[in-house]
Amino acid sequence: MSETAAPTTGQGNAALWYLDRHLGLDTADAVALITEEGELTYRQLHERVCKAARVLADSGLGPGDRMVTVLPDGVLPVALVLAAMRLGAVPVPVSPLLTAEEQRYIVEDSGAVVVVHDDPAGEVAADFAERFPRAVLLTARPGGERPLPELVDAASPLWEAVARDGEDMAVIQYTSGSTGRPKGVVHLHRGLLAFPQGIGAHLGIGRADRVLSTAKLPFGYGFGNSLLLPFAVGASAILFRGRAEPHLVADLVQRHRPTVLFAVPTLYAAMLTLAGTGRRPDLSGVRLAVSAGEHLGALLGERFEEAYGLTLVNGLGSTECLHIFLATVAGVSPHGVTGVPVPGFEVQVCDEEDRVLPAGEMGHLRVRGPSTGARYLGLSELSAQTFRDGWVYTGDTLVDDPEGGWMYLGRSDSILNVGGLKILPSEIEDVINALEGVAGCAVVGVRDENEITRIVAHVVPRDPDDAGLRRTVIDAAREQLPVFKRPQTVRVVEELPVTSTGKTARHLIRRREMEKQS
Repeated sequence: MSETAAPTTGQGNAALWYLDRHLGLDTADAVALITEEGELTYRQLHERVCKAARVLADSGLGPGDRMVTVLPDGVLPVALVLAAMRLGAVPVPVSPLLTAEEQRYIVEDSGAVVVVHDDPAGEVAADFAERFPRAVLLTARPGGERPLPELVDAASPLWEAVARDGEDMAVIQYTSGSTGRPKGVVHLHRGLLAFPQGIGAHLGIGRADRVLSTAKLPFGYGFGNSLLLPFAVGASAILFRGRAEPHLVADLVQRHRPTVLFAVPTLYAAMLTLAGTGRRPDLSGVRLAVSAGEHLGALLGERFEEAYGLTLVNGLGSTECLHIFLATVAGVSPHGVTGVPVPGFEVQVCDEEDRVLPAGEMGHLRVRGPSTGARYLGLSELSAQTFRDGWVYTGDTLVDDPEGGWMYLGRSDSILNVGGLKILPSEIEDVINALEGVAGCAVVGVRDENEITRIVAHVVPRDPDDAGLRRTVIDAAREQLPVFKRPQTVRVVEELPVTSTGKTARHLIRRREMEKQS
């Protein structure tokens, strides 16, 4: 801390624990962030955060106010999140990959007082003053009326922090919208402070680690990976702009040598494809690789381990629970399972009447732990359904296998009901993904004109010129699946649609199929 810095106050404020605490430890001059701009220590970041806090305070941001940031990953979004929290305000990180209309919706829904946007000439900025007359727009690049980087450089640091109670709102994270319109999940300071004792303790990340996450800061998985987990122990986070394309990730691994890698199964599958090419990523420095965001199948896990010698840690989490609450143990858990509850968490499966089911029976998942969210912003009815009696009802279907442990079966609303029989899309996908020429697939149920559910499989080929892949898939389904589980429609497609978090956007596949019918 600068010699002119006054002692910080702000007891109970999670920003102080994640950042200011390091100033009194031997991690003060450890590298906190590694970006395209270079490296920044915890001490240097602290000063940047306090300067940003001054600019935000001068812009009218105060305790309880919301600040939306629409920025690519880098130093600035991290500094703004911590600066807003130090002011007692509530940061709302938003992905720039969302459409302009989705971004406007979140600005309006959150009641933002300050908005920081990466594009001063984009659609959101163009009509900002007209649509949001009570909010202040700051821009992250030159060209706007209030360019934030220049204002931060010229500002004097605001060293003091606002005290917060554990029950005060700390951050609002919007769901990825994979099941509909994004919903704002309210997380409290006490939840952020409890977070490291859960998945952090399970993974054992230490101060010597360099963490690379392909999931971005605006989402719960990326927020935990790139800020909460490394900052909890004084480790380094590697941040990058843009989408996590496989070749870009391979370059980042080569250049920055991360020891911990967080990604989604889709990315790991792409890296598997690169394994047999001249662009094979060098993962020799990675000691821990974690997969979450969507289901990690046993076959992908086995193939990845064979190709790279790394056992993927499979995790299940949600925005409502802040991060991962079920995770496998590398070298112990068998491939294909979802894992065990991380420290401090309890999970159960229930029937439609909320009766707890015994091991071996499939049911709806509910979770409780110290770092789960409190509620949805402005959605009291949905909050009452999801956050009940200390539990979070996630909308996932699982089974506690007495031999293998917890097994993820799918989203409760994605399980297919065909002729009165319940079918898991993953059962069909496992058969198709095992085929030599398949790079990926997604199975959905689509109702026809008679309201009968038909099974549709979208398949991505490894070789775009493989003209016989559709017949191969149909033949495999006929040989390996009972009649009622065979897809009625198999489409070979260039790629599967994904959400901004990298998850397969099954709702878009269903929509496209419905459009074909009409």
